[in-house]
Amino acid sequence: MIDYLLNVAVGISAGVGAIISALPRLQPHALALCLIILLILTLVNLRGMREAGILFMVPTCIFVGTLVLTIAVGGWAAVSSGGHPHPVIAPPQGASTIHLAGIWLLLCAFASGCTAMTGVEAVSNGVPAFRDPAVVSAQRALGAIIAILVFLLRGIVYLE
Repeated sequence: MIDYLLNVAVGISAGVGAIISALPRLQPHALALCLIILLILTLVNLRGMREAGILFMVPTCIFVGTLVLTIAVGGWAAVSSGGHPHPVIAPPQGASTIHLAGIWLLLCAFASGCTAMTGVEAVSNGVPAFRDPAVVSAQRALGAIIAILVFLLRGIVYLE
């Protein structure tokens, strides 16, 4: 239960952080946004496991679809430019940050690993909600999640 609570807390704070980075004028309302999202998640989860799963499937599919589209467009740009796509906006010329590369790679690997593991425990915890044979259905769901995660992580790593 503590793992789930921490997962929700980190997810909500990361989401609100992303919203605030896009819309800085919402900074004073960060706590209110977190509480509103928590209230929405609570209300959705009170409707039942199946209904909550169906409702949460929509934004998940949109996220996966847009990431697949991003990987496809980036992959096309890389292939069409001979493997070396040119940035739309040239990166700023700043001080050399070679000494920070190791720390940056470690943080990126950690973030990718954390992202990849999010949601896998939900299938493991929800095996009784699957149709019979529940174990086989849960194994198929986990296999599909892992295949999607492998594709997305490989695509992101290739485009970085």
